[in-house]
Amino acid sequence: MSEKNAVVRSGGLEETGVNSFRVWSYKSIAKDGDNYTDYQTVMNGYYVRWTDDRTQTNSDDWEYILLAYPSQKIKFWDFSAKAYRFFAIAPETACGEGDITRGADRYDFTLYADATNPETAPYFSRLWFSDKTTKPFGKPVTMEFVQPLAYVRFLYAYSDPDADPLPMLEDPDLRPFASGQRIAVTGDVTISYPLTGAATTESWTSEVDWSKYLVSFTTPYETSADWETVLPIRDQGPYKFTVTVNGEDRWCTVPAQFMDWAPGYQYTYVFKVNDEGGVELDNVRIGIPSPEWEPGKVSDNYNLFNW
Repeated sequence: MSEKNAVVRSGGLEETGVNSFRVWSYKSIAKDGDNYTDYQTVMNGYYVRWTDDRTQTNSDDWEYILLAYPSQKIKFWDFSAKAYRFFAIAPETACGEGDITRGADRYDFTLYADATNPETAPYFSRLWFSDKTTKPFGKPVTMEFVQPLAYVRFLYAYSDPDADPLPMLEDPDLRPFASGQRIAVTGDVTISYPLTGAATTESWTSEVDWSKYLVSFTTPYETSADWETVLPIRDQGPYKFTVTVNGEDRWCTVPAQFMDWAPGYQYTYVFKVNDEGGVELDNVRIGIPSPEWEPGKVSDNYNLFNW
C-alpha cells in the first residue's frame, strides 16, 4: 500500500508482507424481487495462506486446504444458487474473536487503525458479490483488499497560471471549522457485510480514539510527495482553509458534504487564488481504484472524479 495505491488484490497481498487471510462465503438460495431472503454457509472463516505450490484448490498461490485446519474442505460452485458473497480480513489475526459479530443478516468486523503507522494497519476486502451477471461467477475468486485508512491532500490553483510572478502563498492551514475540533487518525473501523436484503456492497462506521490526532494540514502537495493518512470518518462538519496571499490573510470554507472520508479513497482539495488575490475552493477530486484489473497485479492507476 504505497500512497497512490487504494486497493490491493489478493494476487499481490503477499507483496505487502501479508501472507494470510480469513475468508467467509455464503450462497443465497432464495430471492424475493431484489431482496435475497435466505442463505447457506459455504466458508465460515476459512484460513487461507500464501504458498507457491499449485494444487486443485490453489490456482494462484493461495491455499485453503491446510493440514492445520482439517475441517476446511474443498468447495464447488452451486449453479442453482441465486448469488454468492465472499469477504475477508487480512492477515488472519486482524480481528480477535471479540471483534467479529455475526447477526441474522450481516457480519461485522471491527479493525483498529492507526494512520500514523499505516504499515501496521490490517486489511479488509470489498464484498465480492455475484448473481451470475456480475463478476466471474464459477471461476476462482480474487479478493480486493483495502486498509481502513483514507488519504488527503490539498493543492493550489491560479486564475492566471501564466502570471509572472505568481502570487506568494504562505502559511497554509486546512482544519475543522469548529474551534477545538481535531483531525482523527486513530480508532476502530467497523466493516459490515450484508448476508440478506438488497445491499450488495459492504458498509462502514468508525469510532475515533483521540489519543492521537492532527490539528491541521499545513503542507500543500506541490511541496510534499506525501499524502496525509487519516481515519475514515463521516459528519465532520465544514473545514476552514487559511493562507496568506502576497502578505494578506485570506480564507474560505470547505462545505461539510465534502468532508466525509471513506476507507481506501483519496481526496484532493484544490484551492484557487483569484484575480483579486482572494482564495476559494475550486474543486474536490475523489480518487477511486480503476475497475480495469489484471489478474495477480497490483495497480497504482485510478480514476479521478470531480464531485
